[in-house]
Amino acid sequence: MSGVTPADLAGHAFLRGMADGHLAVLARVCWVAPVRQGHLFFAEGDTARRFWLIRSGHVALDVHAPGGHQLIVETLGQGDLLGLSWLVPPRQWQFNATAVEDTMTFEFNADAVLAACESDAGLGYQLVRRVMSAALSRLQATRIRMLDLYAASSTARGGP
Repeated sequence: MSGVTPADLAGHAFLRGMADGHLAVLARVCWVAPVRQGHLFFAEGDTARRFWLIRSGHVALDVHAPGGHQLIVETLGQGDLLGLSWLVPPRQWQFNATAVEDTMTFEFNADAVLAACESDAGLGYQLVRRVMSAALSRLQATRIRMLDLYAASSTARGGP
């Protein structure tokens, strides 16, 4: 038993409104996972076998940039889903994720969640809708950052 209840999960923004039966299934395959600042949740290229719902704290998503630098793509916080790659083959992380402060999460066994989705298409549909919503939100945030970077770069070059 994980100690996580369906009511615990129902309070998280990512799962808000999900049916009690689906929450009960998810509660059986997750646990509370506190992590310390600096904890590496996953590294780019590794196999995605877990995902997290952030309860408190912040996690930075970053990528390797030229010159050996890490470029922060986004910082996630309370109510966010951490990890999208577990859902789609080849199930490899596309970013690195590091806690930028002490963080409390619900950690999920992705293999068990995928098996539950195979058994219950309704659960699978609900999770896919929520994951796609998170992905769309990140894509929009990335678009805005790129426009800001382009504008700054253009201004620095003396462009419009």
